[in-house]
Amino acid sequence: MQRSLRTATAAKPVAAFLISGLLTSALLGSCCPIGAPSTPGVYQVSVESGRRPTASGEWVAYDLFIPQPDPALPPPPWPAVVLSHGFARDRTRHRDNAMYLAQRGIVVLTPNMASLLGGESAQLNNIADVVGDVAWLAERGETPDDALDGLVDPARIGLAGHSAGGAVSFEAAIDAQHTATPVAAVGLLDAVPWDRTIARAADFPAIPFASWRSEPAPCNAGGNIRLLLGEMPFPTEDVRIVGATHCDPENPSDALCALACGRSTAERQALYQQFLYLFVRDALQAPPVPNETVTYPEALYEAAVAGSIARATAGLAK
Repeated sequence: MQRSLRTATAAKPVAAFLISGLLTSALLGSCCPIGAPSTPGVYQVSVESGRRPTASGEWVAYDLFIPQPDPALPPPPWPAVVLSHGFARDRTRHRDNAMYLAQRGIVVLTPNMASLLGGESAQLNNIADVVGDVAWLAERGETPDDALDGLVDPARIGLAGHSAGGAVSFEAAIDAQHTATPVAAVGLLDAVPWDRTIARAADFPAIPFASWRSEPAPCNAGGNIRLLLGEMPFPTEDVRIVGATHCDPENPSDALCALACGRSTAERQALYQQFLYLFVRDALQAPPVPNETVTYPEALYEAAVAGSIARATAGLAK
């Protein structure tokens, strides 16, 4: 496994990894002093970047956003989230989302997914990899002298995913329930489920769940997440962010996504980010942050009143 550490002040995109996947010796960098975040009452964050072998046998790059203990803030263990990117994208597209959560006492892993071009076998491999990510975080949280030692609560690990990463996260949550580290919550960001994903909806566990989507368009398969929501075994909500594109869940996004799927805006990105954070905070009992006392249901209500979202009840038991 190869790892390096950098600080929250290093906001540049992560460089491509050129070290061969066959090199298994550790590569550790130094961790510099971390500047105080601009928001009062939030954590400083270190970022571990590396490559590791996954359950499917692939070597993938990852970034791990780690809140730093602070005597003035609630101590660990903290919840954790595995945040998966969309098809043909990479982990850097959710760097700002991950940093936002980590500054608020949530450990966040953003792994690269292996290529999904191999059809169903590739999909299943990525699902197995995310299940393995959950176990990896839990194991590291109980490993002496590890950077996560004592920082992660294995009973409070959730999944979140954008586009195809949402389909992977949804199915991984089902599969993880049969392991020693079941998933505690799932949030989907304009997810694009496969037919198999929709067919498995009835098996989804009774855990906190939320879905936010953009306007129907080719890049989100015409908003086909609605088909999955309609098959959920319990009542849930279809939350549409008015005017949003498939690029808005990314933070940061880029010109390539804008060209293919429509330009993102800071306002709509902020809605996705706020909903993801508040849902995870409430569902996984993350530390409170001063001046951020609104609950997830309250945020939805306020956004609906403002006309920023449209809400509809979904699920088989609605």
